[in-house]
Amino acid sequence: MLDLTVNRDSKPPLYRQIAEQIKTQISNGRLPANSRLPTVRGLARSLGVTRLTVQNAYAELQADGWVEATVGRGTFVSTAVQQMSLQPTVGQYLTPDSAINDMLAINQVIGVRSMAMAHADPALFPIEAFWGQMDRLKPDANQLLSYGPIQGDTGLRVEVSQMLQDDGIPATPDDILITSGAIQSIYLATAAVAQPGDTVLVEQPTFLGVLNILKAQGLRPLHIPMQPDGPDLDQMEQLVSRHRPRCYYTVANFHNPTGYSISAAKRQTILQLAQRHNMLLIEDDIYGKLGFAGPPPPSFKQQDGGDRVLYLSSFSKMLMPGLRVGYLLMPPAWRDQLLTLRRATDLCGTGLLQRALAHFLQDGGLKKHLRRVVPIYRERRDALLASLGRWMPTAVRWTEPQGGFSCWVTLPRRLPPGLLYRQALENGFAFTPGEAYMMEDTGHEYLRLCFGNLSAEGIEAGVKLLSTLIQQQLDSGQTRGDWLPYV
Repeated sequence: MLDLTVNRDSKPPLYRQIAEQIKTQISNGRLPANSRLPTVRGLARSLGVTRLTVQNAYAELQADGWVEATVGRGTFVSTAVQQMSLQPTVGQYLTPDSAINDMLAINQVIGVRSMAMAHADPALFPIEAFWGQMDRLKPDANQLLSYGPIQGDTGLRVEVSQMLQDDGIPATPDDILITSGAIQSIYLATAAVAQPGDTVLVEQPTFLGVLNILKAQGLRPLHIPMQPDGPDLDQMEQLVSRHRPRCYYTVANFHNPTGYSISAAKRQTILQLAQRHNMLLIEDDIYGKLGFAGPPPPSFKQQDGGDRVLYLSSFSKMLMPGLRVGYLLMPPAWRDQLLTLRRATDLCGTGLLQRALAHFLQDGGLKKHLRRVVPIYRERRDALLASLGRWMPTAVRWTEPQGGFSCWVTLPRRLPPGLLYRQALENGFAFTPGEAYMMEDTGHEYLRLCFGNLSAEGIEAGVKLLSTLIQQQLDSGQTRGDWLPYV
């Protein structure tokens, strides 16, 4: 039996309130697969709303895959809905690789509200505008579906170089290497500049994807604590002097997972330190265009006077991840090595998508898209912070990101790692456990919440559930010693 209420004084439209409450009851198992929902007429009458309101709620649920409608039979919870308690491998091993695997697996599950992945909302993708560019290319399909240039589509490299120049970064089309997303750019950059056994400097916490890459390449990460204005410079100087790391990997703008940005002053100091110790920088600027309070400080690459910075980004966060298009600005000294590695791992990308993206950029599509979506993501960030303030126990702390998609939450030490993750999944809610981003125990537990992919109502529902689970653990007095890993 559905238990629904509507609040006419609340900001969300009534149809959205209805849809989100139904999602909650599907997620927590009260409405299992094949459950029949009330008729449009019956639910409208019981809630005192119009039939159009209920129709809009059901239409949203159907579009998102939560329900199925059959003429003459009614509306039912989708057979694709899966209870996470039936996914025995999810949440068992808290490593960077397993966390990535979990996030990708959970992202395919209908019936789970996920704040685990830092990605754009598919409902906001500029599908019509981009598909129009694809249609234009049909006469060139034979050429574009053949092997393309190793550096990527020439037209796209022209547009990317122009975009970088607009951001104050000198670049020509021949400096650009188009890659299959930022992950490939990071892989190529670290493989080019370091050898197995070398040390690489990273922040703690850091993007778990880079930890996965460093492990696969036999590189040794050294961690520097991340502060609200950037890495701890005293510890950074000590590590650089003692270990002579080959390079420093950083997400300087709207850091993943904390949401912090490195201050302009610290950027200058880090560049000077790199110059003194002959250390390279790998600057991952994937969130740079997703700022909520104006542009971030000048990038490392903008201030790079000696080709010491390998700068990379991607269209996955600012546009659509399924394009699998990233780019790497190649310093002359590393150009040949980077191209050799690219040929050894991936001859070329998808020419059709790259050319369509080039036309999309040329027509101003990205700028128009960002003007539309950044305010929406800002509102969702605000909704997350408001929900955390409203529902979380007082012992919990969190960051206030000024851009990107990630918020870093600090829990009391006594909460057992892993248990909260599994409990949340069993209740139809997903986040990313902080252990996957850390290389050393800091005396706290952490988790990452991503706000880009859910509505404000979905965010509040998830935070409310998570807060309840945390409070229950605090009230129970359970400690880390009570927890046994799922192995």
